[in-house]
Amino acid sequence: MLITALLATSLQGIPADPGGTWRAVLDLAGGPLRFAMRVEGTGTTWRGSLCNGPDCEDFSAITVRGDSLAFEMADYDATITAVAQGDSLLGYYRNVGNRGPRVIPFRAGRGEWPATNLTPRLAGSWDATFDHGTRTSPRVIVLRDGVRGVEASFLANSGDYGLYWGTATADSFDVGHFDGAFVYRITGRIDGDTLRGVYHAGARTQTPWTAVRTTGKRHLTPPLEVTKADTTEPFRFAFPDTDGRLVTNEDPRFAGKVVLVDIFGSWCPTCHDAAPTLVDLHRRYRDQGLEIVGLAYEVTGDSAIDNRQVRRFGRKFGIEYPLLVAGLNTVEATAATLPQLEGFTAYPTTLFLGRDGRIRKVHAGFLGPATGIQHTRTVEHFHEWVEALLAEP
Repeated sequence: MLITALLATSLQGIPADPGGTWRAVLDLAGGPLRFAMRVEGTGTTWRGSLCNGPDCEDFSAITVRGDSLAFEMADYDATITAVAQGDSLLGYYRNVGNRGPRVIPFRAGRGEWPATNLTPRLAGSWDATFDHGTRTSPRVIVLRDGVRGVEASFLANSGDYGLYWGTATADSFDVGHFDGAFVYRITGRIDGDTLRGVYHAGARTQTPWTAVRTTGKRHLTPPLEVTKADTTEPFRFAFPDTDGRLVTNEDPRFAGKVVLVDIFGSWCPTCHDAAPTLVDLHRRYRDQGLEIVGLAYEVTGDSAIDNRQVRRFGRKFGIEYPLLVAGLNTVEATAATLPQLEGFTAYPTTLFLGRDGRIRKVHAGFLGPATGIQHTRTVEHFHEWVEALLAEP
């Protein structure tokens, strides 16, 4: 779902028309993360989008004043600000993070990024192991050719991270994903039968990894096995909505209903991927006894900011079920407010409650559209599980 991006502004001597396609870059400590921007308009009105290959999201607003430009991504409380210098843009990307604002250098030049293709040695699915120093973690990297060049899916026990896009040579690849919140880049080179590379997260974090061809053996933990739950008594929650009204599991709207609990954050692109499925489930099955409640874990802890972002999330997807502001978006802080869960790790996590209020399934993460058939299967499973619970006495 795209957000309409439109804002009238006054142009005062901008040295270059901002309309057109831009080859954009965020300069991370380990190298450039590339993406594209497309801008169109006439004189005082501009709109545009941020693109990872064919996957584009509209800017919520574009403002132009003199030689200064601002590209707003209000879903994530993020902005790219830049100064036009001839056919170049120079500036910074900023968004609100847990430890204060994150600032990363930005630059762009006019034109399209060239498209390259993978060699057979690189294409396909790879089981990767990330080395965090004191521990390791599994990932799956799927490399393929797309309509605008090299594409990749990146899967973890907590779900996927959207469409990655980039370039490749005979023995190496470089793909990234930037959507206003996620700032990720994966680089790798083949060495015999092994891929070796670095995962770049945010401005500075760099994690080495190695990978071998996927064999079909279990590598990731299935999403129903990541987080355990206390099923001996009903799931309890008590959090305020965005107007400050306390909502609990004992609210009459939930009595005798099958309930899905969406543990999410408005800052989380994967949660944006999952929302249309939940909205569809609610509209399709609510007359049969389904209710949904969203527990939002947000970035700042400032209720004015967090409530605003949660309301925006609800408007974006036309959500008609309650969204509650439950706390901060660190795994530790979230887990502390949900003592009936063990091993919480993923936003979103979906709890499936039977009519007795007890947890029947815990699905960690969500596989979004970038994963293709896996996304389709995830959506099918959600429908199957809801129908099965609704069919119970």
